[in-house]
Amino acid sequence: MRMSFWMDYASPFCYIAFHKLAVGIDQNKLDYNFRAFQIDPTATENPTQTRGEKLMQKDGLTQKQLHERFQNITEQARDAGLTINYANTLPVNTMKALRLTKWANDTQSNQKIAKLIDAIFKAYFVENQNIADNDVLVKLAKDAGLDDSSAKKILTSEEYRDVVIEDENDLANQNADAVPYFEIGHYHDEGVPTKEALIEAINNLIYQKAN
Repeated sequence: MRMSFWMDYASPFCYIAFHKLAVGIDQNKLDYNFRAFQIDPTATENPTQTRGEKLMQKDGLTQKQLHERFQNITEQARDAGLTINYANTLPVNTMKALRLTKWANDTQSNQKIAKLIDAIFKAYFVENQNIADNDVLVKLAKDAGLDDSSAKKILTSEEYRDVVIEDENDLANQNADAVPYFEIGHYHDEGVPTKEALIEAINNLIYQKAN
């Protein structure tokens, strides 16, 4: 039994949705199919400003106005049990992180995939690290129990770039153009689902497979 989840590391809503989804993976032992969707393919790998600094410069926001703009996201994350620092994230290109995760999705166990994804999200939204940096990603892969030399080989090549693009095309074929996006049996949904909706969709999929 497999469920698919399209996401990008640049999206706080994907982090929130993944955090909710992780409970279902652990409890129901479903196969997890990570699917990629890069929100901003034009982003640089070495940004010189944080997301907040860019907005303050572009829109002339004060620190208070910046806080208010991100307050809803911060509160949604807190309600899900997460503490994020979205304003201090780097608006960085996520292709390398997505390629690394697609490789893990093909070669690793559900547990290791989930651990890697969670580590990358935490590095980005909590620690505000540059997740386009090879050294950062290799360390995260190693900490998640993956082979660091294999991870480095993936990152220094172009492997899985075509797979990321294929995932993006598949999402377009679903008539969807935003992430997070879930596909669990007959359940298809764009946006952050409730925990109850996820559990119901997972239980329905288990029931379908059993009958």
